[in-house]
Amino acid sequence: MKSFLFSSLLVLTATAASAQLKQPTLEEAAAKRWSEMHADRIAADADGTGITLSDVRRQIDPIVGQIRAGTKTDAEFDKAIAQAAEETLKSIAERQLVIAEFRASTARLPASYIDADIEETVRRDFNGDRNRFVASLRAAGTTPLAYRKFIEDRIIFEYMVGQIRRASWDVNPGKIREYYEKNKADFVRKEQVKLRQITITQGAAEKPAETAARAAAWADALRHPEKIAATLERFKVAGKPIVGTPTFADVAMRVSTDDFAGKGGDAGWRNLDDLNATVTTSLKTLKVGEVSEPLKFDVGAAPIYVIVSREGERPKGYADVNDPEVMSEIEGKVRQIGMKTAIQNWLNDLRTKHHVQFR
Repeated sequence: MKSFLFSSLLVLTATAASAQLKQPTLEEAAAKRWSEMHADRIAADADGTGITLSDVRRQIDPIVGQIRAGTKTDAEFDKAIAQAAEETLKSIAERQLVIAEFRASTARLPASYIDADIEETVRRDFNGDRNRFVASLRAAGTTPLAYRKFIEDRIIFEYMVGQIRRASWDVNPGKIREYYEKNKADFVRKEQVKLRQITITQGAAEKPAETAARAAAWADALRHPEKIAATLERFKVAGKPIVGTPTFADVAMRVSTDDFAGKGGDAGWRNLDDLNATVTTSLKTLKVGEVSEPLKFDVGAAPIYVIVSREGERPKGYADVNDPEVMSEIEGKVRQIGMKTAIQNWLNDLRTKHHVQFR
């Protein structure tokens, strides 16, 4: 099958053996190439549904450029195309098996589902103009009836695969623990800190000394929250009234000029050694809940000041499996593995129930 697809899809040049024969004229070569390029054959049969080379070509054509860019030699390119053709043919065959399984059951797809899908396409892509929609189908070499069949098959396939995925969606704590123990090396981490930060930049009408004084005032207020309200008023900072005792996050949202401002200055968990040396040195002197002095950075024409707060810490070593972030990461991976395995087992079962032949 592989060599057949390979030669049929790539329109290869003559082999070494044929090179010894009489060379064809330009007209003969052009006619032969045209014939090969437009030839179509049945490449496989999936439960009575033929899969043609043109079916495979249609799916490979959009990625030929990408494959070409990812290969260095013609040999690598030819091998990559052949592999893509083989995988595509297998994928199309599996899709037909899934559809055949649905049709063999007592289930039926309501016509309204297909109608709604087509109407949405006409509305979204053709501004509700059905004539333009039909014209686009003709330009693509298909018909409204064939397109309707395509949509029906797509909905059936998505429904059937969705059923299997939903059945394997649940992940219990035992599976999470099992994955963690088998892949514990993936959860080794460096010493980490959870931090918030506020970045203060020089105002248009400010002198450098004034910016430094403003940064120092904010650092002092953050270390003494009872001063925050007065400091907000002093620097005429607008914003919604703060309910309760003002926090670092409240100030960050109103004062900071960096990308974390909208999240209250929350920069998340960071590897301590991966941070800027100045920030790392400052954080090492802080206890959880403490706020730094303004850290000056000379960037461009005017310096900026960064105030950091140490919100939490994690020692170097294995991440705790009960950490919400770790559990969420493992849950996603276990779910993905479970769904992939379930779908593969299901497809293997379908192959025993339905006929597939590659030619």
